[in-house]
Amino acid sequence: MRILFIRGGGLGDFIVSFPTLRLLREKWPDAHIELLGHPRLAEIALDRHYLNGVRSVNHGPLSAFFTPRAVLDPGWMDYIGDFDLVLSYFYDPDGLFFANLQRCQPGDILTHPTRVPENFGRPAAYHFARILEPLGLALGPDAASEIFLEPEDLDAAQAFLSGLKPGTRLVAIHPGSGGESKNWPAESWAEVGRRLVKANPDVTLLLIEGEADAEPAQILTEAWKDLPMLRARWLPLPILGALLSKAALFLGHDSGVTHLAAASRRDLAMLALFGPTDPKVWAPPRPGVKILQGAPGVKALSVEEVFAEAQALLA
Repeated sequence: MRILFIRGGGLGDFIVSFPTLRLLREKWPDAHIELLGHPRLAEIALDRHYLNGVRSVNHGPLSAFFTPRAVLDPGWMDYIGDFDLVLSYFYDPDGLFFANLQRCQPGDILTHPTRVPENFGRPAAYHFARILEPLGLALGPDAASEIFLEPEDLDAAQAFLSGLKPGTRLVAIHPGSGGESKNWPAESWAEVGRRLVKANPDVTLLLIEGEADAEPAQILTEAWKDLPMLRARWLPLPILGALLSKAALFLGHDSGVTHLAAASRRDLAMLALFGPTDPKVWAPPRPGVKILQGAPGVKALSVEEVFAEAQALLA
């Protein structure tokens, strides 16, 4: 069985699709599953239970698949035609991509909307898993995502932490997200981090920095220069996932890194700050994830309440 999983979007969108991949693995344990998407995101799943291969969606000839009556690249047609099942979440309002997929003559083709309906009221994983309903597959009560780390991922994380004293507790903080409206002020994170270290002498702060987090990360680096701190900057996702699995507490926003943290270890204590998005849909759906939602936005949350919740989770 050869399955092509077509998925764009960011890290969070990819990770909330893991329960769908889990259903495929349970149905066809020996299937060859490839991702047509973003190779950097695929690292967290490639040769780690879910994926056997990946092909970049950012390839010029693929753009013809969104054009009516296009001359399709023969290589792409052969590639897609070699799969028994194609699952696509690409935005395709006119059906052009679907029609061109059909021209490649794979086995079955299933498509599903990328956008979660308004007032969905359930974890987003249920929306994405609905693509499998024609196959008789449905997501049960466990909608949580899980990553499967390799020994080399854990070894790299251990090497990163090798300078810490025995008994040190890591508090991982990710100050960014995919949108400014989701972000709590970096200055507020700075104060919470300072208070946590003062209240817990065994704590070291782990600053998580992705490519879009340069500004808040620089603010925190300066604010915490006299505190015990490690800076995890632009790490490969498997190593970052392994690092997060070793934390005592994770603090973040509605972001892909928050979903990665939740998937790294089921008993990891977590505090996620939400603003305009619905945590019933976009918070990681597992016990141990505490949500604070500000009204009218995340910036309405005070340092005092975030620190109090973080300190309670550490205790």
